[in-house]
Amino acid sequence: MRLVLGVLAVGVALGGCSSGTPDPPRRASPSPVSPSPVADASDGCGRRSPGTGRHAFGGRPYALTLPPYDGRTPVPLVLDLHGLNSNAFQQALYGRMASAGPQRGFAVVQPEAARGRGGWKLPGMTGGDADVAYVGRLLDHLEGTLCVDRRRVFATGFSNGAGLSAALVCGLRGRLAAVAPVAGLNLARPCAGARPTTIVAFHGTGDPVVPYGGGEPFGGDRARIPAWMRPVDGVFALPPVPAVAGQWARTFGCGPGERSTVGGEVRRVRYAGCRDGVRVELHTVAGGGHSWPGSFSIGAGAATARVDATRLALDAFAGTR
Repeated sequence: MRLVLGVLAVGVALGGCSSGTPDPPRRASPSPVSPSPVADASDGCGRRSPGTGRHAFGGRPYALTLPPYDGRTPVPLVLDLHGLNSNAFQQALYGRMASAGPQRGFAVVQPEAARGRGGWKLPGMTGGDADVAYVGRLLDHLEGTLCVDRRRVFATGFSNGAGLSAALVCGLRGRLAAVAPVAGLNLARPCAGARPTTIVAFHGTGDPVVPYGGGEPFGGDRARIPAWMRPVDGVFALPPVPAVAGQWARTFGCGPGERSTVGGEVRRVRYAGCRDGVRVELHTVAGGGHSWPGSFSIGAGAATARVDATRLALDAFAGTR
């Protein structure tokens, strides 16, 4: 089996921002939102909330930001996964999910990878199922301590974290309603029999870290890949991003891809008509680097302001029932 590599994220560019994991950014007071009409309330409903701030589970910290919350009305939950050599604070700053999500009624959780690694193991690496299993246990914990709508649990992430968000489609066996991988869809391979899940992905054609057209990360400079991320089978090459999107679409029984331009250099392929009403979308940024659309450049190629991946991801999550 070929490696599904996870790679560099915002750690280098944001390393001066924090040496630890500070509280997530403060949010503006948003308007309450209505729950899903078919909410599946978790066991945490009616219990005392841990509250917005830093918490820990399984020996790892995580940041939690809540929307208006009464502890009885189930809220949708977003898992927001940082990239290699990054952390919860940096992901909150870069992707802005911790501020934008609660304003739209989502609880947002930024977990952190195991101490000493600074990144997520993915299927294809030695012990590649460890972090999928950890996120599953963390989700159990969150559903037991928060009032979560279990029909509306989502994941997003950047780079290595994007790869994990995609791997969770298979690894969590249908617990996620949608995922939004940014600069890392091709780090996880589609699996046969996966429950249909909406996927909204973003990737730049000029990404020097996770190549859009496939091939080895970092332009083949294997010295930049940590030993714990190396493939079990020794195959470093990644598949092209469009091919992976198409494979997910076939797995979910979608119709042909419909192409459109959504803003300047950003093209979208949307696969609709999928089983269970899901869809698969790939937003391709022509000339875009290893970056989060709508955010700032981290020095790994061009960043676009034509689209906002945070807003589009939340739009997709909000439209999933």
